[in-house]
Amino acid sequence: MTTMTRQLDTWTSTFGQAYTDRNSQSLDEMDQAFAEQFGVPKSAIYREVVGPARLPAGKALEVGCNIGLQLRMLERVNPGLELHGLEPQEYAVAKARELAPNMHFHQGTAFALPFPDHAFDLVMTHGVLIHIHPDDLPRAMAEICRVSRRFVLAHEYFAPVTTEITYHGKTGLLWKTDFARRYEEVCPGLERVEVRYYPYSAATGGPDLSDQVVLFEKGRVG
Repeated sequence: MTTMTRQLDTWTSTFGQAYTDRNSQSLDEMDQAFAEQFGVPKSAIYREVVGPARLPAGKALEVGCNIGLQLRMLERVNPGLELHGLEPQEYAVAKARELAPNMHFHQGTAFALPFPDHAFDLVMTHGVLIHIHPDDLPRAMAEICRVSRRFVLAHEYFAPVTTEITYHGKTGLLWKTDFARRYEEVCPGLERVEVRYYPYSAATGGPDLSDQVVLFEKGRVG
């Protein structure tokens, strides 16, 4: 089965490189942007959802890590984790390795994660599942569940029904949906630990746009 899709072809092209270049912000800038959008910085979300109180040690993987900004933010609030990132875009992987040489970055896709079963205590995405075609989501979600030993975390755009959004003038690149429900359809052994919703401010996309943050823990099934 092929691991390439139209969406991956786009993200590994110069279009994806341009995305990387315009999203190379600092951790403080990201926290400020989140505070403006949602009224809470991203560091606070990580601290509350997957901070040391819940996961004091272990291995974490971000699927679709780009330059590793989310991983570096997670490291800021939970330094006890061994951090790994997977990214299909070679340009972004090279930048990630320069910015965080202490972390482990791998080139690959969500459809064929190059890791054994139950390799990580936490597997997470941020703004990545939204860029996978709804028909291809089950493949990616099944792989994420396969390599997780305990937790799965998703921070993605939310909609009660799957809705396509035009992205930088292009169609076929962005969908919002109820990713918590989709995960439960694909991986029935997942148990919800936390589900949060963060509506965007009027100045940054609200009221029609909101984020869903869902943390699952693997049960005895799956």
